[in-house]
Amino acid sequence: MSVLEWILLLETVAVVIATIFWGVALFIARTFPDDPIFVFCKTFWMTFLYPAPETSLAREPGAKKTAKGRGGSTSAFAEEHRQPLTAKQEKEDALYGRVPKSADGVVHTAMLNVVVLPHSEQDDVLGRTSDGIELQVTAAAEDGAANKAVIQLVSKAMGVKPYQVTLTKGHYQTRKAVAITGMDQAQLEAKLDELR
Repeated sequence: MSVLEWILLLETVAVVIATIFWGVALFIARTFPDDPIFVFCKTFWMTFLYPAPETSLAREPGAKKTAKGRGGSTSAFAEEHRQPLTAKQEKEDALYGRVPKSADGVVHTAMLNVVVLPHSEQDDVLGRTSDGIELQVTAAAEDGAANKAVIQLVSKAMGVKPYQVTLTKGHYQTRKAVAITGMDQAQLEAKLDELR
C-alpha cells in the first residue's frame, strides 16, 4: 500500500471511531445532557468539522476602527454588540479550561515574574517588585505544594481562574515565571499597579 492509501485508511478509521463516540454520546445525553463525553463530541463535530463561516459585521456609519493587538483591528460596532456568555457556556469554559477570546479575536498571554518565600506563616501576596510580585506560602517546596499555592495566589491576585495560570520557569527555585492566559501585558500592569 502506498503512503496516500495508508493516510486515507487512518482517516477513515478516525472518522468511524468519532462516529461511534458520537452515537454513544447521543445515547448517554438522553439521560444526562451535561455528560462530558457528549459535550466533547458535540464540540468536536460542530467546531472542527463544521466551523462557522467567517462573516464581517457591517459597521455603523461613523464608527471608527480601533487597532488591537498585532496589526489586527475590530470595529467599535462589534465591541459594543458582543453577546455575553451564557451560564452554560461559562460552566463549559471552566470545565474544559477554555479562555474566551478578547475583542480582537486573540487569546492573549501575559508573563509575570514571581519571587516566592516558602515556609511562611500564611499564604499571601506581599506586593509588587520591580519586575513582578512577591508571594509568601506556607507550603514547603516538596511535591509541588508550593507551586500549587503560587498558582492559587497569582490567580486570586490577578482576578483569573487557576487554570489560566501556568508555571513556566523556576519549578524548583524561589524565582519563578508564570504565564497568564486571557490577559495582555497592559491588563497585567494595571493589576500590578493595584497591588502597590
